[in-house]
Amino acid sequence: MKRFFMILTTSLLFTSLPSQAVNDTPVTVKVSHAGPECYGCVYVTVTAKTDTVLIKKIDVNRGKCPMLTHRKIAYRGRNVDGWWPTDKPFTPRKMTFADSILWRFGHTLDFGKACNFVEARVFTNQGTFTVSQ
Repeated sequence: MKRFFMILTTSLLFTSLPSQAVNDTPVTVKVSHAGPECYGCVYVTVTAKTDTVLIKKIDVNRGKCPMLTHRKIAYRGRNVDGWWPTDKPFTPRKMTFADSILWRFGHTLDFGKACNFVEARVFTNQGTFTVSQ
């Protein structure tokens, strides 16, 4: 009987370890669809849950929703201030515990073309993390 409980306890321990490892991710990814500054944008907030993590790249819908930056552009003969698709590559960011960074994605220049969120991927030095709808 003692051996039975020992085997049962050991097997329960090994079956619970993988489920705990899945929840131990270095980042938390939160996606929201609306915000005060950018109509039709997808907001991706990444929060670090480890001492240090390097965010190498983020994409929404496998790169089909461009990342946005705040700037002025010439559009139809006027200077327009707003959130526009960036023309620069993603700049990796080092984050420490409890740091949160917000990125914006969307199609602000293509009227009628929406960035319907399906998935966001965060590429880090500790692996790739995907959030899907």
